[in-house]
Amino acid sequence: LGVGRGKGVIHLTDNDLIEKSNLNRQFLFRPKDIQSPKSTTAAQAAKDMNAELNIEAYLDKVGPQTEEKYSNQFLGRLDLCVNALDNVEARMYMDQRIVATQRPLLESGTLGPKGHVQVVVPFHSESYSSQSDPQSKDIPFCTLKSFPNSTEHCTIWSRDLVFEENLATKPRDLR
Repeated sequence: LGVGRGKGVIHLTDNDLIEKSNLNRQFLFRPKDIQSPKSTTAAQAAKDMNAELNIEAYLDKVGPQTEEKYSNQFLGRLDLCVNALDNVEARMYMDQRIVATQRPLLESGTLGPKGHVQVVVPFHSESYSSQSDPQSKDIPFCTLKSFPNSTEHCTIWSRDLVFEENLATKPRDLR
Protein backbone atom coordinates (compact mmCIF):
# COMPACT_ATOMS: atom_id res chain seq x y z
CA LEU A 1 0.00 0.00 0.00
CA GLY A 2 2.81 2.43 0.69
CA VAL A 3 0.96 4.25 3.46
CA GLY A 4 3.44 6.12 5.61
CA ARG A 5 6.43 5.26 3.40
CA GLY A 6 8.63 7.51 1.29
CA LYS A 7 7.16 11.01 1.55
CA GLY A 8 4.03 9.80 3.34
CA VAL A 9 3.56 10.20 7.07
CA ILE A 10 1.09 8.60 9.45
CA HIS A 11 -0.01 10.97 12.21
CA LEU A 12 -1.30 9.10 15.26
CA THR A 13 -2.68 10.63 18.42
CA ASP A 14 -4.27 9.27 21.59
CA ASN A 15 -4.13 10.69 25.08
CA ASP A 16 -4.96 7.38 26.81
CA LEU A 17 -2.75 4.83 28.49
CA ILE A 18 -2.93 1.13 27.73
CA GLU A 19 -5.14 -0.81 30.15
CA LYS A 20 -5.24 -4.55 30.66
CA SER A 21 -8.67 -4.65 28.97
CA ASN A 22 -7.06 -3.35 25.73
CA LEU A 23 -4.87 -6.44 25.31
CA ASN A 24 -7.63 -8.74 24.04
CA ARG A 25 -8.80 -6.39 21.27
CA GLN A 26 -5.76 -4.37 20.16
CA PHE A 27 -3.06 -6.54 18.61
CA LEU A 28 -0.25 -3.99 18.88
CA PHE A 29 -0.17 -4.06 22.70
CA ARG A 30 1.43 -6.60 25.05
CA PRO A 31 1.24 -7.07 28.83
CA LYS A 32 4.55 -5.20 29.23
CA ASP A 33 2.87 -2.14 27.64
CA ILE A 34 0.21 -1.67 30.36
CA GLN A 35 0.17 1.96 31.57
CA SER A 36 2.24 3.11 28.55
CA PRO A 37 0.84 5.71 26.13
CA LYS A 38 -1.28 4.09 23.42
CA SER A 39 -0.07 6.29 20.56
CA THR A 40 3.69 5.97 21.08
CA THR A 41 3.43 2.25 21.83
CA ALA A 42 1.31 1.59 18.72
CA ALA A 43 3.70 3.65 16.58
CA GLN A 44 6.72 1.69 17.84
CA ALA A 45 4.97 -1.66 17.35
CA ALA A 46 4.10 -0.70 13.75
CA LYS A 47 7.70 0.43 13.11
CA ASP A 48 8.92 -2.89 14.52
CA MET A 49 6.83 -4.63 11.85
CA ASN A 50 7.92 -2.29 9.05
CA ALA A 51 10.98 -0.12 9.65
CA GLU A 52 10.20 1.94 6.52
CA LEU A 53 7.07 3.50 8.08
CA ASN A 54 7.09 7.20 8.88
CA ILE A 55 4.89 7.67 11.96
CA GLU A 56 4.58 10.70 14.17
CA ALA A 57 2.90 9.89 17.49
CA TYR A 58 1.25 12.51 19.68
CA LEU A 59 -0.29 12.32 23.15
CA ASP A 60 -3.20 14.67 22.50
CA LYS A 61 -6.95 14.34 22.60
CA VAL A 62 -8.43 15.70 19.38
CA GLY A 63 -11.06 18.30 20.15
CA PRO A 64 -11.68 22.02 20.47
CA GLN A 65 -8.86 22.30 23.04
CA THR A 66 -6.25 21.11 20.49
CA GLU A 67 -7.70 22.81 17.42
CA GLU A 68 -4.66 25.09 17.10
CA LYS A 69 -2.36 22.06 16.77
CA TYR A 70 -4.75 20.03 14.60
CA SER A 71 -5.84 23.02 12.56
CA ASN A 72 -7.66 23.10 9.24
CA GLN A 73 -4.23 23.57 7.63
CA PHE A 74 -2.95 20.39 9.36
CA LEU A 75 -6.04 18.39 8.36
CA GLY A 76 -5.94 19.79 4.84
CA ARG A 77 -2.50 18.22 4.31
CA LEU A 78 -3.83 14.73 5.06
CA ASP A 79 -4.65 12.44 2.15
CA LEU A 80 -6.99 10.45 4.38
CA CYS A 81 -8.13 10.59 7.98
CA VAL A 82 -8.78 7.30 9.80
CA ASN A 83 -10.69 7.40 13.08
CA ALA A 84 -10.80 4.74 15.75
CA LEU A 85 -12.50 6.81 18.41
CA ASP A 86 -14.22 5.49 21.50
CA ASN A 87 -17.04 7.99 21.90
CA VAL A 88 -19.75 9.57 19.78
CA GLU A 89 -18.87 13.15 20.77
CA ALA A 90 -15.32 12.81 19.37
CA ARG A 91 -16.64 11.12 16.21
CA MET A 92 -19.10 13.97 15.61
CA TYR A 93 -16.35 16.53 16.18
CA MET A 94 -13.94 14.88 13.72
CA ASP A 95 -16.73 14.40 11.17
CA GLN A 96 -17.46 18.14 11.31
CA ARG A 97 -13.76 18.98 10.86
CA ILE A 98 -13.32 16.53 7.99
CA VAL A 99 -16.33 17.87 6.10
CA ALA A 100 -15.07 21.46 6.64
CA THR A 101 -11.62 20.59 5.26
CA GLN A 102 -13.04 18.29 2.53
CA ARG A 103 -10.79 15.36 3.46
CA PRO A 104 -11.91 11.72 3.07
CA LEU A 105 -12.51 9.82 6.29
CA LEU A 106 -12.52 6.15 7.22
CA GLU A 107 -14.61 6.14 10.39
CA SER A 108 -14.48 3.03 12.53
CA GLY A 109 -15.15 2.08 16.10
CA THR A 110 -17.31 0.29 18.56
CA LEU A 111 -20.09 1.34 20.87
CA GLY A 112 -20.97 -1.43 23.27
CA PRO A 113 -21.40 -4.64 21.28
CA LYS A 114 -21.87 -2.81 17.96
CA GLY A 115 -19.10 -2.33 15.41
CA HIS A 116 -19.13 0.53 12.93
CA VAL A 117 -17.19 1.27 9.73
CA GLN A 118 -18.06 4.04 7.30
CA VAL A 119 -16.27 5.75 4.42
CA VAL A 120 -16.99 9.48 4.25
CA VAL A 121 -16.14 11.49 1.15
CA PRO A 122 -17.33 15.06 1.80
CA PHE A 123 -20.04 16.23 -0.59
CA HIS A 124 -20.10 12.81 -2.29
CA SER A 125 -21.32 10.51 0.49
CA GLU A 126 -23.21 10.64 3.73
CA SER A 127 -21.17 11.89 6.68
CA TYR A 128 -21.05 10.27 10.12
CA SER A 129 -23.25 13.03 11.56
CA SER A 130 -25.94 12.42 8.93
CA GLN A 131 -27.15 9.32 10.74
CA SER A 132 -27.53 8.14 14.29
CA ASP A 133 -27.94 4.80 15.97
CA PRO A 134 -30.99 4.30 18.12
CA GLN A 135 -30.18 4.93 21.76
CA SER A 136 -29.03 1.72 23.37
CA LYS A 137 -30.03 0.85 26.89
CA ASP A 138 -27.13 -1.59 27.13
CA ILE A 139 -24.07 -0.63 29.09
CA PRO A 140 -20.81 -1.54 27.32
CA PHE A 141 -19.27 -4.67 28.86
CA CYS A 142 -15.85 -3.02 29.16
CA THR A 143 -17.42 -0.23 31.26
CA LEU A 144 -19.06 -2.73 33.60
CA LYS A 145 -15.96 -4.92 33.90
CA SER A 146 -13.20 -2.34 34.11
CA PHE A 147 -14.64 1.11 34.79
CA PRO A 148 -17.97 0.97 36.62
CA ASN A 149 -18.58 4.63 37.44
CA SER A 150 -22.21 4.90 38.50
CA THR A 151 -24.48 3.21 41.01
CA GLU A 152 -26.22 1.39 38.16
CA HIS A 153 -22.90 0.05 36.81
CA CYS A 154 -21.82 -1.18 40.25
CA THR A 155 -25.17 -2.83 40.88
CA ILE A 156 -25.12 -4.68 37.55
CA TRP A 157 -21.44 -5.63 37.99
CA SER A 158 -22.05 -7.10 41.46
CA ARG A 159 -25.24 -8.84 40.34
CA ASP A 160 -23.42 -10.48 37.44
CA LEU A 161 -20.37 -11.37 39.53
CA VAL A 162 -22.03 -12.62 42.70
CA PHE A 163 -25.55 -13.73 41.92
CA GLU A 164 -25.28 -15.02 38.37
CA GLU A 165 -22.02 -16.87 38.92
CA ASN A 166 -22.77 -18.27 42.36
CA LEU A 167 -26.53 -18.75 42.44
CA ALA A 168 -28.13 -18.81 39.01
CA THR A 169 -25.60 -20.53 36.78
CA LYS A 170 -24.73 -23.59 38.89
CA PRO A 171 -26.11 -24.54 42.27
CA ARG A 172 -23.34 -25.10 44.78
CA ASP A 173 -22.78 -28.51 46.27
CA LEU A 174 -24.09 -28.06 49.80
CA ARG A 175 -22.72 -31.29 51.26
